[in-house]
Amino acid sequence: MGAGDLGFTDLFGGRRVPKTHRRVKLNALIDDLSAVLGLLKPGIRDKKTKEELSAAQAALIRASGLIAGMKGELKDETAALETLINARAEAIKPPKKFVLPGANEREALAHLARTEARVCELLAWEIKAKAPAVYLNRLSDYLFLLALGLARRN
Repeated sequence: MGAGDLGFTDLFGGRRVPKTHRRVKLNALIDDLSAVLGLLKPGIRDKKTKEELSAAQAALIRASGLIAGMKGELKDETAALETLINARAEAIKPPKKFVLPGANEREALAHLARTEARVCELLAWEIKAKAPAVYLNRLSDYLFLLALGLARRN
């Protein structure tokens, strides 16, 4: 029998919690978000954008650690995203209506990742994990702008 077969797992520091604990659920959702970013990367032609997505995956690992009880922050990662958002926002005219994903597979995957980031953000606010919530908010903004750009490169 594995250590988690009874429905419990460890948070950082050894605290045992049910696998249905909100922090465990949030980390599962963040893991899913990271996997979607991984699915998106092979379809991206621009090396810089691939590096940005890899950096986001690394930041999600840090966020998961914070959610599990590790000490730290995400200020640098959040600031880096803000810089990327500002650069992308200058190059893209904001849409005047709701965006329907599906211009191409890359754009749709970016929107899927964006929606998953939003769900993660909501749960992060629910458990009062401010630094991960703020990072996830910025990541959602970044992914929205990325998706808009990918739709135009159809």
